[in-house]
Amino acid sequence: MTARTQKVVTVFFVAGSAFLCAALPTVGKVVLSSKERTGTTARLSRGGATHAVKLNRIAFEYSNKLIKEGHVIVDKRDAWSQHQPSTEEENEFIRLHGFDEYAKWHLGIDEDKAEATKGRYKFPYGDLRNVHRCAVLAVKSRAGQYKYYDIENAAAQLIGTIDMEKEVHANH
Repeated sequence: MTARTQKVVTVFFVAGSAFLCAALPTVGKVVLSSKERTGTTARLSRGGATHAVKLNRIAFEYSNKLIKEGHVIVDKRDAWSQHQPSTEEENEFIRLHGFDEYAKWHLGIDEDKAEATKGRYKFPYGDLRNVHRCAVLAVKSRAGQYKYYDIENAAAQLIGTIDMEKEVHANH
């Protein structure tokens, strides 16, 4: 093997190794998040007990459907504090539609909380009418902060879907 050929082989080997090192964590997360209908990520609470919040697959599928149907607000990153529904709006929604419909607006389920309580549902992604990009960005950030990787990955996928749909509509 010539010195030049050896140099080219070495460069390709190093580049390939770098690519694999960068891609493996992402592939692992995707595989883990897609293994079950409801993924689970455990974390330690302040008291030291294990606490699990699961990905709400029904909400994830519902949010994708809403986005594809155009029920999405593409707003600025920090707008969620102004756009999120008030306690009164949430209570009225639950009164009219029930907790099953309310649950569809949250990417996380805390199975340690009772079923017919608002505290059971975590990580809201919309205003009970539309998906908000700012809410999905907040979910992704907060889920990552608390190491709820399945929820963080779901939010990242939703952001990708929102951005893709925005491109499709911009080109038509």
